[in-house]
Amino acid sequence: MRKSSLIFSLALTSLLTACGQQLPGKASDTSADTAAIRAGVDKYLAAWNKGDATPYGPMIADDAILMQPDGPLVSGRDAIVAAITKENDSKTAQQTAAVDEVIVTGDHAYARGSWNVTPIAGAGANAQPLSGKWSILYKRGADGTWLTSRWMWNQETAPKSPGS
Repeated sequence: MRKSSLIFSLALTSLLTACGQQLPGKASDTSADTAAIRAGVDKYLAAWNKGDATPYGPMIADDAILMQPDGPLVSGRDAIVAAITKENDSKTAQQTAAVDEVIVTGDHAYARGSWNVTPIAGAGANAQPLSGKWSILYKRGADGTWLTSRWMWNQETAPKSPGS
């Protein structure tokens, strides 16, 4: 029994090692996918800064999930578009974002970065700058476009004053 377990373990280890190796000459060039994901982030920002929710829908998968800080889980394209639209006030602030990393593996990708919302002139005394981080899992749609599948973001808080 012990000998068959050893043989099985060695065979399984060999199989897993072989499956994990890249075949020679089959390295995947993901630069076009990475560029498409970065362009999607730019498209989202342009729409947000115009206050135009129209471009959001086609960028989000039907079964997408949005996780926001201190808020409920938002599920489904229509609910996510509604949540983004509700929070967007392009008349008082503009958003920028940096894409720090994009990893593409087949029909799935991961991207992360940071964001800043800056009040515009005349926004009022209550308008405060905001910043945070974001993380998105993408899946390739049937037409080859990258769709947001899982989206999470956080918001940095101002440091507490000493003694509070």
